[in-house]
This record gives sequence, C-alpha cells and structure tokens, in this order.
Amino acid sequence: MDFLRTAGFVPLTRDNWELLMTYWKYFTLICPAQLILKDWYPMGKTSYKSILNVPGKPAWILMELVSPLTMLYTVSTNPERTQPLSYIHLWLVALYCLHYTNRALISPLMNHSMAPINIILPIGAAFFNLMNGSLIGGWLGGYGSAKDVPTWQVIAGSVLFVTGLFGNVYHDEVLREIRRDKRVDKNAEKEGKVVVENGRVYKIPEGGLFKWVWHPHYFSEWAEWYGYMMIGGGFSSFRPAGLFVVNEVATMLPRALQGKRWYLNKFGKNAVPDRKAVVPGVI
Repeated sequence: MDFLRTAGFVPLTRDNWELLMTYWKYFTLICPAQLILKDWYPMGKTSYKSILNVPGKPAWILMELVSPLTMLYTVSTNPERTQPLSYIHLWLVALYCLHYTNRALISPLMNHSMAPINIILPIGAAFFNLMNGSLIGGWLGGYGSAKDVPTWQVIAGSVLFVTGLFGNVYHDEVLREIRRDKRVDKNAEKEGKVVVENGRVYKIPEGGLFKWVWHPHYFSEWAEWYGYMMIGGGFSSFRPAGLFVVNEVATMLPRALQGKRWYLNKFGKNAVPDRKAVVPGVI
C-alpha cells in the first residue's frame, strides 16, 4: 500500500489517471483472443468441473463490488478537487451505484444457485472493474467535467440508461424464471424446445427482445452504458465511459456468439428460432 501511495496510485493522481487511460484502450484486444478461444468460458451454463473452480455466487458478488467501491473511493480521494461535485456528476455517481447494486447484489442474491466459476474469470473481472472504477471515478472526481453538456443530452442519456437498465433486469428475470421452473412439457420436449440433461432443464427463452436476439440483456447493458456516456458529454468528453462501452462490447460479443452456438448445439437447428446473437437485425 505504501508503494501505491508513493507512486501516486492511492489516491490516483492525474498523471497516473492519464497513464491508465492510455493503456486501457488496448483492452479491446481481448475480443480477438476470445474469438480464438471460441468456446472456452467456464461459468454459467458453460461451466465444467475443474480444480480451479470457485463457488459462483460469492465469486460474482466480490468481483462486481470492486467496481462501485473503487469508483466511490477514487471520487472521494481525488487530490485536485477543491469544490463539491456538480449535480450532473452526483447523478452519474448515483446511476453507476444503481447499476452495480443490481448487478453485484440484487441479481446474484435472487438466483437460487449459480454454477461454479473458474478462478481465472473472477480475477480477470476484478481487474476490469478495478480499472474501470478508477478511470470513471477519476473523471467524476475532478479530472473531467460535464458542466457544458446540454440539458437535452443529459435527459436523453438518462432515459436511455434507465431503459437499458430495465431491459437488463427484465431479460435476466426471464432467464432466472427458466432456472426456477423445473417442470417439463413432454410435447415441448418432443419438439426439441426443452432439453433435460444431467438433471438440468434447458428451455428456449421467450419474451421481450428474445424475439430477435439470444442475449438481449447484453444489448440492454450496452445501451445503458451508451446513455451513461451521453450524460457526460459523449465519447470525446467522457472518455472513460466511452472506453467502458467499447471494452464491454469487446468482451461480451464473443460470449454472445458462443451462446448462440450453445443454443444451436443444445436444441438443434430445427427447434431453434432464427435470432441474431445480440444486436437485433445485425449480429
């Protein structure tokens, strides 16, 4: 800790914040790496037995809490801030905490159970959240400003954020309800719409944007954070939020493509509806 304090990372100085910003843009290289690994993603429905597995629910909660806690710490300890946060910055802090209250606490605690996770994934996610929380927190704490953002843009971005958050919560609940419902419709099973394997019941999700894509909760989250970026002024102004959107797409798009393949393999082409992986009508 003394080293981090002496080096200017705790609290995070402007020079080190800029340094992290410079290198964080290269995180997008995770996308081609994941595409090469293709079907390796040992968590959730694609989890498998391994000596590296850890319990899913506590691992998820701990890795996701890193983001809001880091953001709040970085905002509160910004060494250059001499005045209270503006209303827009306070609003952005509140929205960030709202998202992670759901993602880190409400959502996993509502799950009856979560599959084991390979330890590599929560470590990687914790690093991602540490970087993201530090960069967005640095901007909100004083290294950036949203004072010149037009009111209409703040309102539009807020509406998009809330809409995306609602979509994320709604579609997560659709998937959660499938995991809760252990009943098997024999006719649906004959038609290939239900698969029972190792005591687990798999069903094709229906409702909302599932009509067009297999991962509407991903698409909703991207919309959510795009709205967040808008509130802060857009990509050129609110660079950490812009990189957050880009990096989320880079890491979640390969997972969505893998998920579509999983549904095709699990249910067969004849039973699976014609849906895109994540963006309606695009991919």
